[in-house]
Amino acid sequence: MRNWSILVLVFAGPLYAEPRFARIGEMEGAVEVQASARDAWRPALRNMPVTERFWLRTAAGAKVEIELDEGSVFRLGPDSLAEFSDYTRLSTGQRITLLSLDRGLAYFTGEPSDRDAAILAIPGAQLSVRRGTRLRLDVTEDWSHASVIEGRARLISPAAELDLKEGQMARLSASKRDKFFLYGEIPVLDTDRWSESRDKVLAGVNARRLPDLPYGMADLDAAGTWIESAEYGTAWRPPAPASGNWTPFRDGKWLWYEGLGYTWIAAEPWGWLPYHHGRWMHGGEGLGWLWSPSKDPSFRAGEVYWMRAPGMAGWGPLAPGEEWRPGARREAGNDVLPRLFLNANTTFAKFAPEAREIDPAGFGGRPKDPLTGAAFALALPSVTVVANAGVARPALRVGSTRVVPLVAGMACETPATVTASIPEPVPPAVADVRPPEPPPAAPEPTVFVGVPVPTPANVPPVETYYVAPIYTGVVVLNPPERGHREPKRPKEAKTAAKPPEPATPPVPAPAPAPAVQRVPRNDDRMQRHTASPVVPAPAQAAAPAAAPESKTSRQSDDIPRSERNSRKSQ
Repeated sequence: MRNWSILVLVFAGPLYAEPRFARIGEMEGAVEVQASARDAWRPALRNMPVTERFWLRTAAGAKVEIELDEGSVFRLGPDSLAEFSDYTRLSTGQRITLLSLDRGLAYFTGEPSDRDAAILAIPGAQLSVRRGTRLRLDVTEDWSHASVIEGRARLISPAAELDLKEGQMARLSASKRDKFFLYGEIPVLDTDRWSESRDKVLAGVNARRLPDLPYGMADLDAAGTWIESAEYGTAWRPPAPASGNWTPFRDGKWLWYEGLGYTWIAAEPWGWLPYHHGRWMHGGEGLGWLWSPSKDPSFRAGEVYWMRAPGMAGWGPLAPGEEWRPGARREAGNDVLPRLFLNANTTFAKFAPEAREIDPAGFGGRPKDPLTGAAFALALPSVTVVANAGVARPALRVGSTRVVPLVAGMACETPATVTASIPEPVPPAVADVRPPEPPPAAPEPTVFVGVPVPTPANVPPVETYYVAPIYTGVVVLNPPERGHREPKRPKEAKTAAKPPEPATPPVPAPAPAPAVQRVPRNDDRMQRHTASPVVPAPAQAAAPAAAPESKTSRQSDDIPRSERNSRKSQ
């Protein structure tokens, strides 16, 4: 039972992790989003929440900035397509961020903490981002480029795994994944100034007021004013409205998000934090509406009271700390009304079941008395999820980071031909144009390996080097231990070793003859005492093969001493 309980905790922990939401901020041109594979592309809105599996794409000349909940920023340039592939929070509080760029141009300014993980994927590689890093990624049909503008990033690809330092750019081919090129400089693009200017704006944000909510603070500092008082604490006052009947949750619309419900998308440029991380209160005639930040950094779809009437829905802001429920009654029998409920504070819009969007703009059927024409409700009815919209099987586009799901009843998406609208990065122009010189000689392979970097025709070729392990072909097996020395050999023994003779199949040796004590012959004894020396036979001459021993005859040299003495005595 103990083991089963541990398994339940391990597998159930991530299921209860709190979801994460990013925010669409600065935007220029036509930008579209897709919440899931079964949803159609729709125009993106400022202050729209972005969750996991969201896709974003930009048209020609369009740009968009997405602020992440931990302070990082992801930007898309023209003709770009990207996905929030993984955007989750573990039960331990660790945040996992995986952003995939399918094509186009993207910038990333990262501020993840040491415990968080931030990874950017491009076709053929991925980059692990560390704190205080600024990256630029651009992907075409043939090439992928990763540039480190500031800081450092870990590049992982089939060709190599190395740290890209500040000012370096890696180039990867879509057709040859086993090769990459390394630049020592980063070519300048026109969109670099836009991304850098946005980084400067966000760097000057006074995030000390709300350290747990780092995104969306720049809009509050630029638009309204902060108030510190004993009655309200830290509060923010929006700019003076153009009309006198302004109230929170009026300028904007509700959009349906699965797992979250109807979520408010504010039309005010600063309308992110005040509608999802705190509540509104009215400070009187002198102060007007004030936003009180919540101590809980959890994301909220929009904390309002709801009202229902035939063909319409109404809502209004809840006060800070208020726990109101419809149908609650006082001791006298009257219903408990929300503290901020007034006819002027309630907004109405047309509503029908299964509606994924509720827009109050242009609605003219507002009841004169909401208490008689509508009833309070805890929430609006949920939208039914289409049963046959499940993903059947994934299909991966070759050379792309995107997974195109094949949905039942829907044709598979065919990728259109991608035209490279982003200029190819080129090294800085050379002032003195001369005929191209031959490339320098490659260094010795014992130190570096040369990686040729392709350059345009009007720029001399450049070779970039990186340190890599070199295989020399020498393998040492069982090296001698430290302190062991080989015995010295005499100088005359240092001769050239003869090549080994070719191997021949082994021949079975004859059975060895019995050991017999040999008695030297008389002529041998006499030869030892003669003065003439005996010249030995050459060493190379092979000894003649011995004749097989005969059973009937025996040589005198092989007669044993005892038998020879007995014959002499006879």
